[in-house]
Amino acid sequence: MNILRRSSRRRAEINIVPLVDVLTSLIFFFLLTMQFKEIYAVDITPPSMKSSESVSKNKPATVSVSKDGKFYWNADEISESALESKIREIAASETPELIVLGDKDSSLQNVMKVVDFARLSKVKKLSLQSVSE
Repeated sequence: MNILRRSSRRRAEINIVPLVDVLTSLIFFFLLTMQFKEIYAVDITPPSMKSSESVSKNKPATVSVSKDGKFYWNADEISESALESKIREIAASETPELIVLGDKDSSLQNVMKVVDFARLSKVKKLSLQSVSE
């Protein structure tokens, strides 16, 4: 008699299939309703460094952006259209390398113009340089 009672007992089961279904539905819901927000401007102050070192032996071209929005190509003032053509020349060279140096108080928009010119011209090495203290 004791043998019959043991075999007739049911083993408890936890069914997690509905839980997985609900979690999957929630994940899809949140992915579909999520809103992506683009950041157009970031209020930053470019960093300064106490130590600096040379990265390469060849002297790369340097574009500086002053706080009043003027562009300088290796310390010579240059217009925006001339800057774009100079960056294209650098991109066509054997080792295209460009350093962008922005003033601490310069507009981020002007620095991003130089970065956009370089990306559109397919400059391989683009660096943002900080000012040594």
